[in-house]
Amino acid sequence: MIIAILIRVLETLFGLFSLALLLRVLLPWFRVAPQNPFLRFLTTITEPLVLPVRRWLGGGTVGWGGRGYLDFAPVVTFLLLWLVEAVIVRVLLAIASPPLWVLHPAADPARWINGVLGWLFQLYSLALLVRVVLDWIRIPHAQGLWRFLWRITEPVLAPIRRFLPRWGGLDFSPVVAVLLLSLVQMVLQGLIQALF
Repeated sequence: MIIAILIRVLETLFGLFSLALLLRVLLPWFRVAPQNPFLRFLTTITEPLVLPVRRWLGGGTVGWGGRGYLDFAPVVTFLLLWLVEAVIVRVLLAIASPPLWVLHPAADPARWINGVLGWLFQLYSLALLVRVVLDWIRIPHAQGLWRFLWRITEPVLAPIRRFLPRWGGLDFSPVVAVLLLSLVQMVLQGLIQALF
């Protein structure tokens, strides 16, 4: 009960802060002046989280056609916030009611192995997603996170890229990789079920 209340409070706080970040990005597009009190308020309450991300990005503002600019730092902060919320909520749910395969791995080894494999495949798929986002927002390849993600994802993406042509300059190898990972996970889970 306490964890359910805590999750609800966290979701509400994260939701409100995420809304503030999105409004901070969108209001300049609708020609709201930076001196507007509401926009200044949004900037003031979100800046403590946006500032480290802006430093990490090395600026983060990108011109967007004749319409103005897009401030990527709040967008990336929003994505990171969403990711942190998802992880915290999942951990809290696992604490509230841990899956049986975690508590008693010997009772059902196939379920335990499949559970661990599922987590590993989800983490790898998340690494692919983060790499796509970092590539999309043009993070310098010298960044430590980018280099780490490149090292763990490129061995899977490079062979796919060799066989998959680019359409309109877009690289669809991460999408194919996620689909192939899902297929491999299903096959492995079936084999493990059959063995145990």
